[in-house]
Amino acid sequence: MRIHLRPMPQPDDGVCIGILDKGKEVPLVIRERKLFAGGREYDQADVADSYVEAVDRAASAVFGSDWVTPLARLMQINRRSTAKDRIAKFGLPEYILLFLANASAYPVPRALGYALLCVEAVQDAAAVTETAITGRPLAVDVHARSVVVSDVVDRATGIVDGVLAARDEFRKRKPLRDE
Repeated sequence: MRIHLRPMPQPDDGVCIGILDKGKEVPLVIRERKLFAGGREYDQADVADSYVEAVDRAASAVFGSDWVTPLARLMQINRRSTAKDRIAKFGLPEYILLFLANASAYPVPRALGYALLCVEAVQDAAAVTETAITGRPLAVDVHARSVVVSDVVDRATGIVDGVLAARDEFRKRKPLRDE
């Protein structure tokens, strides 16, 4: 049995997070934190290994192999909730699974992951206007965040372009070696 998180058409009841493959692919739907596929309910324990593997594949595509902390930061949840043993036992909220399905399907998922962490870092540094006792943001000035993120992306692009130009100049000055 294998679970694949991927963007799917959404049913009227529940949230479709991908497919369950048991020789035949069927949509995997969450309803009230319970898993359903092919007209059958699956206990978390029955699919725990496949579930964790699916989360690991999707999260690794977006954040790299050390995805636990970045996912927790971005989703504003306790880091322990993203540990594999906890995912196996309790699963993840459907909004996180939908995020992973969509983000991992992006043409350049790792670049998207870096960009998401950039937005989150800018938000923490410059755009949170109200926080909870836990430190999680309650209100965010999305306009201020967008202005700073645009500036960061423009600056980063300029730096990369400058490095490429400096590298070309360096190579032009470097004498050719005899072979």
